[in-house]
Amino acid sequence: MQGRLYQMIQFGGNMKELKKTKQDGQILSGIFLFRGVGAELSESAFASPSCTCAEFETGEPVYTRTDFRKSIGIVLSGRLRAVKGEEDGQGIVLNTFERGGVFGVAGMFGDSGRYVSDIVAARRSRVLFLPQSLLRDLIDREPRVAENYIAFLSGRIRYLNTCIDHFTGGSAETRLAQFLVTLEEGKKSSVKLPYSLTQLSDTLGVGRASLYRALNALTQKRLIRRTGRLVEILNPEGLKNVGF
Repeated sequence: MQGRLYQMIQFGGNMKELKKTKQDGQILSGIFLFRGVGAELSESAFASPSCTCAEFETGEPVYTRTDFRKSIGIVLSGRLRAVKGEEDGQGIVLNTFERGGVFGVAGMFGDSGRYVSDIVAARRSRVLFLPQSLLRDLIDREPRVAENYIAFLSGRIRYLNTCIDHFTGGSAETRLAQFLVTLEEGKKSSVKLPYSLTQLSDTLGVGRASLYRALNALTQKRLIRRTGRLVEILNPEGLKNVGF
């Protein structure tokens, strides 16, 4: 693929290629590919010249729908957004990636010439890239890597099915509850909404007034606590069962 982004990566462009640090290697070792695998495998991958580190400035595209490369990206610092819509990052935010976050997994194999979304730096960010050729080598050396890869993709399929459920049916309260569960996969934690409330109401297919009522209802049931766009999930299991 010979698009603009590929040329930037290969020949410099606006993006800065950086020297890898020991701490970067520790972040790589913690991603899903290396679960249950000896440390020497992640160390070998990190030491490979094909595993590269780059820095992106705020607003700079990391991947676009047509300019991307078949590599798994691991966020080392900063924040990236997966965006559908405008190229300036002002479209609908599908996901956010912070330190340790991983993107590009679904685009590693297959013949499509388009990526699923735009990936844009929300602030200055450092990213480690693990290319397809290196992933193939890891799978050849350790079958557990392939199992981890398949398990990750299976999890994303379940996530998408859940998204379809709350996008296509149920009350505003049910749709919101299931959306919040998918943000952190049912963990008890605080999450930042990736959308404005107006965008979220459009995404869920409910009116803004209905969305506010749903937020209030979940708060009164002590399932969540909200401060602006920060939502603390108090009862993940209760949230999962809303509407069921």
